[in-house]
Order: sequence, then structure tokens, then C-alpha cells
Amino acid sequence: MDAKRSTALIVEDDPKLQNAMSAQLRQMGLEVLVANHYDAALRHLAVGEPHVICIDVGLPNKSGYELCEHIRSSLRFLGLPILMTSDHGDPGEMAYAEDAGANAFLQKPFSMRQLAHCIESLLSVSLAAPAALSFEAPAAIMHSIRATTRGYARALAMTMPPTRDAYRPLCGAVAPAVA
Repeated sequence: MDAKRSTALIVEDDPKLQNAMSAQLRQMGLEVLVANHYDAALRHLAVGEPHVICIDVGLPNKSGYELCEHIRSSLRFLGLPILMTSDHGDPGEMAYAEDAGANAFLQKPFSMRQLAHCIESLLSVSLAAPAALSFEAPAAIMHSIRATTRGYARALAMTMPPTRDAYRPLCGAVAPAVA
């Protein structure tokens, strides 16, 4: 993987899982930033630009969906690959993650191998196509995107280059790990 010392931000409130994910991503050669809630994640995003972000749906102060929607409302992060994780894997939850702007979804418990595969896939697409991931959007499009949170993914797909769906065949919804 041509990570060029890529940075990953992990937003997870479970310390054991946060440590396991961090160790896996460091083993892959990534620099890892960690946050255990919404506000801490925003502080990391204010000072840097990670190459990929992993967000737990069930954060303590605001949901992972809200964080994902907030990230997608910024031009600066439109091309940022987002992986969401959750204890629940029902189709409604995965659809809600997609509507919030997530590129991929992993149901807990997942193996570190599944995490590594998904992160590699997300990074390979985002690093291979930087031109498709950064662009200037007209103000009218940005206003429409900000006004629509749940329908964000659909509005984005109709008005912008194919960035989010490019990840789907590589990662998509991944089944939970089998013990």
C-alpha cells in the first residue's frame, strides 16, 4: 500500500477496541490519531486532515451519524473515506450510515483482518484518485447539501464525481467475524 505515512483517525469510545484498532493500523504503517467522542474528533479534524476515518455509531455525547454528517458538510472533507462501525448490523442501520455519508460499514465484532482489508481498500481508492476527491462545488450545491442531512449521499451522487460509490465494491457492508 502506498500510504505515504497516511493518517487514520479512530473515533471509538471502547478503550479495548480503540487500542486493538490502533495497533492494527500502526502495523499497516499508518499514523493513528484517536478520539473517544464527537468533540475530540472535531478537535483532531480542526488541526489536521486524516486520510481515512473510522467512526463508531454509538458515541457518548453525539452519535457517529451526526459526526459523519458534520464531516460531509465541509468541502475540506468531501473526499475523506469514512468507515462506520456498530454493534447493530441491521439493514436500516447500514442504510442510515450510507445516508450520513459513510463509504463503508463494519458490524461488530469484526476481525482486525477485516478492518485492515477495509482500510486498505478505502485508502487505495482515495490515494489513487485524488483529482476525483477534491474539487470546487458551486455555492448552490453546497447550500443544498447542508440543508439535507439524511439525503446527503443521494444529493452528492447526483451532483459530484463518483467518490463515495467507488469504495462500495472494495469494502461495502462486511459480515461480522465468526468465532
